[in-house]
Amino acid sequence: FFIFPLLGQTSRIILLGRLSEIRKGGWQPSIRLNKAGMVVPYKARNGGGYTLEALLGIKPNGRSEPDFMGWEMKAYSGNRVTLMTPEPDGGMYGNQGVKAFVRQYGSPSGNDTLYFTGTHRVNSRNSKTGLTLAVRGFNPARKVIEDVGGAVELLTDTGHCAAAWSFSDLMISWNKKHAQAAYVPYESEKVAAPAYRYLSPALLGEGTDFNRYLSAMHAGLVIFDPGSKVMKASTPKSSVKARSQFRMSVPNLGALYQRFGPETF
Repeated sequence: FFIFPLLGQTSRIILLGRLSEIRKGGWQPSIRLNKAGMVVPYKARNGGGYTLEALLGIKPNGRSEPDFMGWEMKAYSGNRVTLMTPEPDGGMYGNQGVKAFVRQYGSPSGNDTLYFTGTHRVNSRNSKTGLTLAVRGFNPARKVIEDVGGAVELLTDTGHCAAAWSFSDLMISWNKKHAQAAYVPYESEKVAAPAYRYLSPALLGEGTDFNRYLSAMHAGLVIFDPGSKVMKASTPKSSVKARSQFRMSVPNLGALYQRFGPETF
């Protein structure tokens, strides 16, 4: 399906108008939309993105589609913003699952919990996990993919692939969701109850491709910053939470887009 502008208004103008309404509304209680599209309270302390999506009428879904009229929405309050959260489809992680992976490469951190965390940059070994992020099949000098069967990988010191994200899956997700992206800053109030207010300007990026993403990763600008854990690790009733995320510092976001800059609303 195609999205047609309404009464001569572009999706960019409509988006900025909606963001202006939200900004003028001031502090917003932490909420999200459930699968039925109904507003429900969100009590956890990471609701900045969920609340913005709810205010824009965006229901959560697992599809690789933009959030709002062709725009991918990203709320941020710090120096780093999460770009994508894909799960590995190869290596030990892809074959045996997140629990086996965290047991192998995670570290204990009290309360009988194993964590797999730490900043991973291309060609830089993470001393905590012992793994090195690598991009196989991409030529950084020419900034092109030379092997369509390539992947982003986490490698051991002996070259064993602990986890891998195939180019094919990453490319579809990136190109479909991030052709246009809006990065919206917010402040949070957590003393009484979680609440958020959204600030101008937003950072709007237009015109990207997967080669730009891989080039930024190879340059160390896009990092793998996971937060997976196994809880009650020593018991038969252990449980697992997967969080695989690729992140980037806000000042570097322009490297991903042909056109990028602040837009007041």
